[in-house]
Amino acid sequence: MKRWSMNTKSMGWMLALTLSLSVIWPATVGAESTQVTQIQANTYVGDPGEMVESFDITVANPEKYQNLKASDFEITGNYDGYPLNEAEEIIQNEYEDDGIKLTITDHTIHMAVKPFKYPGGFKSAFAVTSKAYPELSFDDKNVNVVKTRTVDEFEKGQFTGSNGVNLSYQLKRSTSEEPKPLMVWLHGGGEVGTDGRSHLTANRGAVVWTESGYDTSVLAVQYPENYSFKIYDNPEQLAQMQAYFVAQYELIQKLVAEGEVDPNRIYLSGVSSGGGGAFRFLTQYPDLFAGAIIVAAKDTVADYTGSVEAFKKELKNIVDVPVWIMHAKNDPTTDSRTSSLAYQALTELGAKHVNMTLYDDAYMDSQRLYGGMKHWSWVPAFDNKEVLADLFQLSKGTSGEQDGGNIEQGTKPTEPVTRAQIALVLADELNLPEVSESAYPYTDSAPEWARQAIATVTKAGLMKGVSNQIFASGEEVTRAQMAVIVDHILTSRVWNAADESTVVLFKDLNDKHWAYEAVQNSAKAGIMSGMSKDQFDSSKSVTGAQLELILQRLEQLPTN
Repeated sequence: MKRWSMNTKSMGWMLALTLSLSVIWPATVGAESTQVTQIQANTYVGDPGEMVESFDITVANPEKYQNLKASDFEITGNYDGYPLNEAEEIIQNEYEDDGIKLTITDHTIHMAVKPFKYPGGFKSAFAVTSKAYPELSFDDKNVNVVKTRTVDEFEKGQFTGSNGVNLSYQLKRSTSEEPKPLMVWLHGGGEVGTDGRSHLTANRGAVVWTESGYDTSVLAVQYPENYSFKIYDNPEQLAQMQAYFVAQYELIQKLVAEGEVDPNRIYLSGVSSGGGGAFRFLTQYPDLFAGAIIVAAKDTVADYTGSVEAFKKELKNIVDVPVWIMHAKNDPTTDSRTSSLAYQALTELGAKHVNMTLYDDAYMDSQRLYGGMKHWSWVPAFDNKEVLADLFQLSKGTSGEQDGGNIEQGTKPTEPVTRAQIALVLADELNLPEVSESAYPYTDSAPEWARQAIATVTKAGLMKGVSNQIFASGEEVTRAQMAVIVDHILTSRVWNAADESTVVLFKDLNDKHWAYEAVQNSAKAGIMSGMSKDQFDSSKSVTGAQLELILQRLEQLPTN
């Protein structure tokens, strides 16, 4: 491939917005720098890229700083990471309040700050200065260690395919001993290279899955070079792209063979150049993926100024793969007509599980994504918790037409309950108004005994499909999904928590999890509790015995 970035000069400044900063900035060294033995930056990946939320300053003599206070420091070059204003001018509006909070433990001064772009913006890098204690002044040149949430959990590896193609990749492994889902992440053009890190930190594409609470492994291959626009008309580059995907396919199969990955729950996501690559990866291996999210795709499929027929020819083999296509209508870097024509082609080919979101200018502006930043449609895409939830409920065999007749009707105390079983139990136990079996609103099959119940719970708003068209009768119900169902039941009964400010703490579940509010409500109502003292285990399946207990508690629950 020749450069995995946009190689048109007029777009260079737009692409710079997606790059990690590599400018050399002058160091700020205090007069008594020997007092400071280490400075650690604690960062995370936010919508605009890498953000710092605190620093740990290790000092030789902590007693000297017993009267240290936040007002002793000033931070410059700190801002929220959004570099353009409505006039499309490059800006770096520094915070008026740095949000500094200090704690000292042993030899370490912990400085929490209002999160800002690390290590700075296009105008200046950050600098922390102290007139009272000049030896505690520092900038990015003085930072010895950078710890990045989630990113540090990835393991670097190399893999050589049978075709001789060498892949440099990062893999975040699920901690489960059982085979778990795998998200295959394809980065954008601004992150090509060999640094082994920028494709994890430039945007949330590598970290959003696990940080949203899904127990999944994540594979992120970094491509050393990019491909040109119109790769469909470039046989040499197209062959090289396909060779990369052969090697990546073999790496995925290796993970499956080693028991790490569930072969029925392999997902794909890519943005920009990676979005275009995702279309090509899907067409090359249409049976590999259970579903895909493709954002701001580059023009890899066919000529977006031409007819839909060329797109149909290229995409005809992926009509059964659920795909979410997202793009800003007026993206100035990758033309949204690639996404629109792909959606049109798949729809006309009969695909029942393709979804299209086209963000207009008003919406992008409301997200502060002005001018060249309208290419950043991955920001709202990855903030869409419903899409992420729908994707992770998919399994091959539930993504298209299927035979639901072999799903058992009755639940068993020690075995997981399926979506069909729980629909039947809810419709019966809650005495819901019956809906005709002919009103079954999904395109996938379901066992005859469950169709009316599924239609009933859907009409009642207690359950919905894993997508608009698919119910997935045979899928097991996780504890997080059960909490959402319980929350819907509580809402239907006009139940409210006695104390809205109370929070039930689970160490394995934070407020970023897509089902956090539902878990809180189900716990406050006394319907569900943790599997242990402080662990909710959101990804574990609900058993028949647990379902029976939940229904008993719901029956005893008084309504407000």
